[in-house]
Amino acid sequence: MTKKLSYIEARTLIRENFVSSALEYQEFRNSCEALRSQLPSQPLVFYKEDWKGWDEFTGVKHKELDIDIKTLQTLAEHLNLHTRSEWEQAIKENMLGVPISINKIKGFSNWSNFLSKSEYISFKELLVFTRSLSIKTQMDWREWCKKNSRPDRVPFNLRKIYYDDYLAECLNHNVSFWKFIFVGED
Repeated sequence: MTKKLSYIEARTLIRENFVSSALEYQEFRNSCEALRSQLPSQPLVFYKEDWKGWDEFTGVKHKELDIDIKTLQTLAEHLNLHTRSEWEQAIKENMLGVPISINKIKGFSNWSNFLSKSEYISFKELLVFTRSLSIKTQMDWREWCKKNSRPDRVPFNLRKIYYDDYLAECLNHNVSFWKFIFVGED
């Protein structure tokens, strides 16, 4: 087994080969057997005494993004991105100018919440749609969904997606979610 390079030797090799991130490091390390034997798979663990972060190791200063999650959601909606893979593809095609790891941006909780607003119609659009169906209950809704082709941007589980909107819109909370969705407050 070949001895691993020292931190300084590894850092020099990484910088000489213009490796700029953890992902590029893994790709570079795995590009040939000699590098796999010389470079540790987890440099932050192997070089824990010397490790100061990827920026210092690669010599590439990554700028902090001053962007909020709402702006990213608006961008995703504008580009009609509905899934994580569509988001990642847009990153690869440099359509966004933001990092693929948005999970580090304040306010990001999960992909479902991040993309849910752009995946489904707005609450106001939903009310127009559901109230045009002449149904009154959750059971009516389930039956309607079995017999009809539900639009792609209308979820089956309305309560899961729109309950917070109902709480904000409905002035009389004695009116159930389902009645409000299908009939209104009357």
